[in-house]
Amino acid sequence: MHFRVFTFLLVLIPCSIVTSATGVQDQVKKADPTKKEVCATETSRDIDAKNEDPVVEGWYPKTGSINSIIKLQGYRLYPGVLDKTKAFFIQNGVELPASTGGGSSITNDQHNGAQSLEVIVPEEVVPGPGQIVVEVDGHRSMPATITITEWKLPIINRVSPNRGAPGTFVNIECEGFHINDEIEITDAEGNLVKHDSGGSSNGTGFRVPKNAAEGTIMIRMGNKKYGKGQYTRPVAFIVTNDPLPFELMTSLMKSVAPGQWLDLQVSNDGPLKHSELTEVAFKQAGRSIIVAASKPFRPHVPVPSVLSAGEVQLQGRTWRGGGPSEWSEPAVFKLADKPLAPSVGAIRVSEGNWVQLWPGPDRATSFTVNPGDEVVLNGLWPVANASDLRILLVRSSEVITLTATELDEKADWFSDVRVRLPESLDVGEWRMIVSSETDGTQDRVPIVIRVERKQ
Repeated sequence: MHFRVFTFLLVLIPCSIVTSATGVQDQVKKADPTKKEVCATETSRDIDAKNEDPVVEGWYPKTGSINSIIKLQGYRLYPGVLDKTKAFFIQNGVELPASTGGGSSITNDQHNGAQSLEVIVPEEVVPGPGQIVVEVDGHRSMPATITITEWKLPIINRVSPNRGAPGTFVNIECEGFHINDEIEITDAEGNLVKHDSGGSSNGTGFRVPKNAAEGTIMIRMGNKKYGKGQYTRPVAFIVTNDPLPFELMTSLMKSVAPGQWLDLQVSNDGPLKHSELTEVAFKQAGRSIIVAASKPFRPHVPVPSVLSAGEVQLQGRTWRGGGPSEWSEPAVFKLADKPLAPSVGAIRVSEGNWVQLWPGPDRATSFTVNPGDEVVLNGLWPVANASDLRILLVRSSEVITLTATELDEKADWFSDVRVRLPESLDVGEWRMIVSSETDGTQDRVPIVIRVERKQ
């Protein structure tokens, strides 16, 4: 699934405020000339920007044991930069190196954007209080205090989904997960399979073997080193080749208007991977309209144009072997009163690296291409297919119109489109606009497209 991180950015500049609440483009609020304004020369945000120290504002859980994962939240933790971030566990006056795991960060704002970092409790700890400190380029955070307890098995809260076809990825939500805990699976025929699991502070997961027989498999967790032969209570997962509904996550969907196309967000795409026909029911004002996805494995569906802006109830189902699944649980979604414009989140040449376009101080100011290059755009396209998009290259009085094609028609998501630049394209600075042929809405790529000749 493709998700976007939306942020709020506040930057003080002389007599103006630059804000971004949409993650698409900046809006500038000009100073009112009829009012007297005092422009700050230095604010707490300015001072913070000068500070190089990593900041830990929160952490979870507050207790742990050997090899537990503690998730830190704060700023300047740099989870994705190898060899930049170090972590230490301090206990009884002894400083122990601690391994770090994954994390998250705000695109295009690595210095002041919110970040998270997972730290693994070292094996040398003993029960009692301790502190975690993060070090970046010689600068240290204030300590995060946690309590070390005796080692105990994790507690499995649930598995999600709880049924699916062979090959389905199953999330295990649990408390007290340790990085070296082991997943043990007993299939319907009594065969035992063990998985060494990676995971996070709130759980782990595994993929059901592709050759698993239909029936109930039992899942439990243990630990070869510290478990002493004990295991968690087993939980069940049903392996089935029957068609299954998919669970909708409407809170993560970008609202579109009636007549546009909607990207569904689902908690697990397993049912779609095995679907022969994928349908969504739109229910509003006492009537139900069922539409089909153009490709059963892709959650991209048309919104009936006869619907009205406002709340609508959605349900989904799949078909397999000529028969339908049951409908999913209903989920409420709000349709917009104005069409949503196509939006570009990242851009690259066909063999190059992505340039992220979301707002932030680290965003590039330009994107360099050569005439004849194939350019790939990653974005949100509320249209039926790539042929409904037009890519415009604009400068002064010149406008060049190009037609997009889909990068990979077999992809699970309609997010990457490509366009071939003309071999005759003049060098210099251009602007790129992506427009919908269906409703005329458009989005402007927020950085300059710089055309250069190959050396």
